[in-house]
Amino acid sequence: MYESVERIMDIDFIYFDIILVTLWITALLLRKRYREMLFGLFGFLVVFFVDEVWWYHVKHTRIIEGPIQGDLFLLYFSFTYGVIMFSFAPLMFNQKIDVMEKICWITGMFGGWLLIGFLSQTISWNDAEMSIGRNMNAARLVQILMVVIGYTILIALKLGNNRYFKKVPWGYFLVLFAIGIFIHFSMEFTLWATNIRPTHWDVLIFNSLLEFNEGIPILFGMWVFFNKKDYLSKTIHKKTIADYYFERNQLIVQEKKERQLEG
Repeated sequence: MYESVERIMDIDFIYFDIILVTLWITALLLRKRYREMLFGLFGFLVVFFVDEVWWYHVKHTRIIEGPIQGDLFLLYFSFTYGVIMFSFAPLMFNQKIDVMEKICWITGMFGGWLLIGFLSQTISWNDAEMSIGRNMNAARLVQILMVVIGYTILIALKLGNNRYFKKVPWGYFLVLFAIGIFIHFSMEFTLWATNIRPTHWDVLIFNSLLEFNEGIPILFGMWVFFNKKDYLSKTIHKKTIADYYFERNQLIVQEKKERQLEG
C-alpha cells in the first residue's frame, strides 16, 4: 500500500474550483436547500480543523509547496471541498428531494470536478504549480476503526428500536455506505483522470471506501436529529425513477382534465 498521497495543481485550478463552489452555493440557495448549506459550512470547519490544525500544525503530516502560503491555501482547500462534499451528503439523505434533482446534484459534483480539472489542463490562465501532499502512515487503522464504529452505532440504534432509526430500512445502511464511497471516489477519480493526483489503484479504492465513510454515520445522525419528524411517522421512502415518471404522468393527466373542464 502506498501511504503518501499528493496532488499537483496549476493555480488556475484554484480559480476554476472557486467558480465551481460559488455556482454550487448559488444552486443550493436558489433551491432553498438551507440545511444542506449549513452542513456544507459545518464541513468547511471540520476539514479546516483536520487539515490546517491537526495535520498541518500539530502532526506535520500535511506538506504544501508553491507560491500560496500554506495557511491561506488550506483555507481555500477546506472551503471548496468541505462545502461541496458535506452538503452533497444531506442532499442524498433528504427524503423530500426527488430522484431527478438528486441526479442533477450528482452530475454537478462529479461533472463539475471533472470539468475544472480538464479546464485547468487545457487553458493557460495561470500555470504556476501548487503541491499538497499527506503522509498516511499509521492513519489507515484509525480510518478503519472510525468507519466500523460509526456504522456499528447506527446499526445498534436500529436494533435498539430507537424511535428515529427503527423506521430506517436495513438496506438504507448500504445506501449510506454507497453515498460515502461515491463522494470520495468522485474527488479521487476526477483528480486522477485529469493527472492532478496520479495515484495507484489500491490507494484510489481504499480511500474511496474509507475516507468519507468515516463521517457519513455522523452526518446521517445529525440529519436525522435536525429532521426528526421525517423519521417518526413512516418508513423512509426512496423515490425511484419509475415513481418520478408515474407522478409526472399523473400530473399531466390531471392538467389535461382541468383544461377540458375549462373548455
